[in-house]
Order: sequence, then structure tokens, then C-alpha cells
Amino acid sequence: MRTLLLVLLAVGAAAYDGEKVLTIAAAQGTATVDLRWNWEPPVMHTLVTVNSTSNTDLMWFAMAYNNVTDMVGADYVMGYVTPSGDVCVRPLACEQSPPPNSAPKLDISTTQFSRANGGTYQLSFTRPLASGYNPLVAGQPMSVLFAAAMANPAVAPLNCTAELTFDQAHNFFKANTTVSFSG
Repeated sequence: MRTLLLVLLAVGAAAYDGEKVLTIAAAQGTATVDLRWNWEPPVMHTLVTVNSTSNTDLMWFAMAYNNVTDMVGADYVMGYVTPSGDVCVRPLACEQSPPPNSAPKLDISTTQFSRANGGTYQLSFTRPLASGYNPLVAGQPMSVLFAAAMANPAVAPLNCTAELTFDQAHNFFKANTTVSFSG
């Protein structure tokens, strides 16, 4: 886990083509979401950092791409640590209704997720621009959704392929913004 965190911190120090920062007030604290990307057609490299002021660990966090500001039709990337300690980063999709258990069309690679003491979480991955239900086009606005769940009552999925249930519902924050990705 230390190696993973060091790699992510090194990636976080690199220059990025774009950045969007959100501060989200929640009943249990505040979260700052820092989205950074490198646009390198035919792919985009993504780093999302969440800093939480909550006293409770996050069980998972995710980001999603959608042409509208809704869960349905979105391409998700979710990061979490299972109860047995496995680190998972996985694509998900939501075709009809939550939770997002449809077969994903988004391809991802070079995935990493870390939880560090002090409320900092990082998720990184590479995606093909043309992949998923919501392909990315340079300069075209895309709705980006963020969500996270805290422990108690939320639980992390049991493994890296487990079907999601409402036990994984976002109970810390949910937010969206519009981003025009490009290099």
C-alpha cells in the first residue's frame, strides 16, 4: 500500500492539461474533489483526489461521465478496498436504474486507488476517448458526477466483481459538474 501511495503522489505532482476542483459540504464534513486529466488521444489519463474532513473513513468513491446529470446512462469508475484488503478499481454502468450493475462499456487501464491517513483518497485510471456510453470529444461539455460513501452503514463491496447493492449507497456526498475535456 505504501508503494501504491507513493506512485499516486508522484503522479499527482505531474503537470496536467486540465483541472476542476469542487468543494462539497455534507452533513458529516466537507470534501474537496480535485479532478485532473491529461488529454493524449486516443486516451485520457485521469487523477481524482478527494480530501475529506470527516472523522469516518470513506468506504468508496467514484466518478462518472454522462451527457446528462443523472446516474442512468452513466459510465462509472469506482475505487475501494474490500474487507479482505484487496484494492479495486472497476468500471460500472447504469442503464436503467441504480445501483449501477449493467455491463460496463467503458474500458479502463493503468488503474490505482489509495486511502491515506488524514482523509485523502486518490483514484487514477486511463480511458480510451471513444469508450463507454459517453465517449469524450475535445471541448464538448460532459457532465461529471462524483459520489462517496462513509462506513456505517455503508459497506465496501466484498470483492472486485461483486454486484453492487444499496448497502453501497452514497451517504457522504454526491455532486456533479460540467467539464470540457481537452489538451
